[in-house]
Amino acid sequence: MTLPWLPVIWVDVLGSSAILLLAGLCVIRSLQLLKKNPDRTFYNYLFLLTLSFVFFAVSRSFGHLIKQGLIIYDQQDIWKIIAPFSGSVNTATFIVIFSFGIYFYRSHTIHKELEQHKTHLTSLVAERTKNLTETNLQLSQEIADRTHTEKELEKTIGEFSAVMDAIDYGVLFMDDQLRARIVNRAYREIWGISAAFVAERPSMRELMEYNRYNNVFNVPDEEFEHFMDEREDMVRQGTLFPGELECKDGMILQYQCVVLPDGWRMLTYFDITELKKTQEKLIQSQKMEAIGMMAGGVAHDLNNILSGVVGYPDLLLMQLPEDSELRKPLQVIQESGQRAAEVVADLLTVARGIASQRETRSLNFLVTEYLRSPEGMKMLSRNPDVRIRTDLAPDLLNISCSPVHIIKCLMNLLTNSAEAIAGTGTIRIETRNRYVDKPVAENQYMETGEYAVLSIIDTGKGITKEDINHIFEPFYTKKVLGRSGTGLGLAIVWNTVQDHGGAVTVSSSGQETCFELYFPITREEISDRKGAVELAQLRGNGELILVVDDEKQQRNIASQMLSILGYRVETVSSGEKAIDFIRNQSMNLVILDMIMDPGINGRQTYEQIIAVRPEQKAIIASGFSETEEVKKAQELGAGSFIHKPYTLQQIGIAVKKALD
Repeated sequence: MTLPWLPVIWVDVLGSSAILLLAGLCVIRSLQLLKKNPDRTFYNYLFLLTLSFVFFAVSRSFGHLIKQGLIIYDQQDIWKIIAPFSGSVNTATFIVIFSFGIYFYRSHTIHKELEQHKTHLTSLVAERTKNLTETNLQLSQEIADRTHTEKELEKTIGEFSAVMDAIDYGVLFMDDQLRARIVNRAYREIWGISAAFVAERPSMRELMEYNRYNNVFNVPDEEFEHFMDEREDMVRQGTLFPGELECKDGMILQYQCVVLPDGWRMLTYFDITELKKTQEKLIQSQKMEAIGMMAGGVAHDLNNILSGVVGYPDLLLMQLPEDSELRKPLQVIQESGQRAAEVVADLLTVARGIASQRETRSLNFLVTEYLRSPEGMKMLSRNPDVRIRTDLAPDLLNISCSPVHIIKCLMNLLTNSAEAIAGTGTIRIETRNRYVDKPVAENQYMETGEYAVLSIIDTGKGITKEDINHIFEPFYTKKVLGRSGTGLGLAIVWNTVQDHGGAVTVSSSGQETCFELYFPITREEISDRKGAVELAQLRGNGELILVVDDEKQQRNIASQMLSILGYRVETVSSGEKAIDFIRNQSMNLVILDMIMDPGINGRQTYEQIIAVRPEQKAIIASGFSETEEVKKAQELGAGSFIHKPYTLQQIGIAVKKALD
């Protein structure tokens, strides 16, 4: 074995080592660069190139080692065979290694890109899924909100429809094309329209055409087309202002058109038939009240004037002998004064004030008493062809009333019924118990409860509708002038029943007329009635009486009557003077005029008198009716109320009762 190969070996070893070292440094440097910027393609290729050089150097060194080994073992022939291929093998190895490196690098890059794309797609899918989830949640919320809104809308529409249907006046909503959109129950009932027809959203003209044949519009056929055109134009322009429409069946409607912001129209229809009737009744009541106030004032003045006509004949007759020629003229004067006083009493009744005390009576007894009275017999004798039939309920409940006024009502009604019958006819008088659960139309203030009802039914010619609206007005009469009555008969009936807290109704068919008088019942027993009182029982024992009246004539009459009855009398002309008088002298009784002008009235006078003398007795006298002031004076301690003009017996009874 020779040594020439050693330098070659060392040269190959050193060269390979140098290449390997250089390649290793390149690998390290490329790795460092890749760590700093892994996305740089140049550094990746540099890494692969240096890695290929490493493998090339290794294969080169390995080839030299094989070569030297063959030389050492004297196998040069084998080397000669291999040598030509050594460079090719090294080059091929380099190419293969570099190709595999590129392949694996590209595979790695593609895999990495795929991973990146996968990651990106995953993130996109996640983001899109998140967005879709959020969108789905939002849509779900919107759907839920819309569902909730639709339910709330349905509920609101249902509530609105229920409210609309609960309204007792007709409401119609029309769109800007004047087609029906919302129609409530009352509208359909007023106009007689079916719900199915409304569901077709008819036009206003179709609605009117529909109503035309339902006996609604009180318009002649030849004028109906013009009527429809005019109404449609007014609704379209929004100029259909509040007005009234009278239907063929007598129903009165108040209508109005309101223009809404969106161009819709709202039409309202009120059934004001009952309201109009109530208004007419109110106007009637106000008219009666106004006439009553006038009648009351006139009656008060007349009563003061009639005091002399009624009172002085009474005094003169007591002083004249029985055979005096003056007795008959004085009796005629007295009777005329009393008849005049009765007319004035009728005026006071029209003035809605009943001066008489209330007593418990039965309508059956009052009917029987009147028919058997001279006035009743006289009425029957004047109408011999009229038959009176009675149907009186045996279990009729009692009423608290003024008997004289109830009999007066009965007399007026029977007289009117008899005069309404031309020739032969019948008048039925009926009494019944009746429970009223709602006020009758003629008296809206009537309380519910039990009533005793008096019915007067005649077979006369009847009363026209126009006259029925006026028959209770004072001085309204269809009677022949001078035949009978003053025109106050039915006004007295109306006011008497109203004062008793009841109501009066009237109906007439042309063949029969029926008046029904309602009186509130009472559970009290019938009051005991006392007979006439002898004059001797009314005489006093010199008691002191103070007469307070602003009328000199009335003071003189009262003074003379009381003096004849045995009383000592003092008189003053005003309430103020009466108070000063009482301060200085004690009186057994004070007779107070209720209305004194000028100055304080009777109630105010008595109020100040009892402040001075708390036990002072008093009675109230007035030419007017028993007012609230009279009742207040009685609540303070005053005794009975006596109505002017009074007779000797009436004043005597009132004074005796107060002193006892």
